[in-house]
Amino acid sequence: MTPAKAPLPFLGTWKLTKCESSHPNLPHPVAGTTTFTQEQDSIRYENEGMWSDGTKTNTHAVLTPGGSWCPVVGSLLADSLSIEIIPNGLAARMRKGGVEVGTTRATVAADGRTMNSEWEIARPGGAAITWKTTTVRV
Repeated sequence: MTPAKAPLPFLGTWKLTKCESSHPNLPHPVAGTTTFTQEQDSIRYENEGMWSDGTKTNTHAVLTPGGSWCPVVGSLLADSLSIEIIPNGLAARMRKGGVEVGTTRATVAADGRTMNSEWEIARPGGAAITWKTTTVRV
């Protein structure tokens, strides 16, 4: 198999096991299941989540790697995402109302069973919120 055709390590279903927030008093993810599925040249992203304030989300998108902005439905954070494939994972930029509001970078551990992500979310008129999340393959 050529490197260009190698499977993407983040494909599959992942369960959130930990979220460390720089502002734990503000809403942040506390539970969720995320699935990434390959669809020809795109990646289907689906997430069912629960936030610390009790809000439930059902987010989905079809994403095209390479920097294109793709619409997202159901997210509390963004209405479009732009993703890039990186070694052992993916990086994404988030926009809401045409304004960039955050980034995330997810990398899969060498054993393929754990994915760690770092998030930075802009706060209106304030410092950014950062999260470090850990998910496990289910």
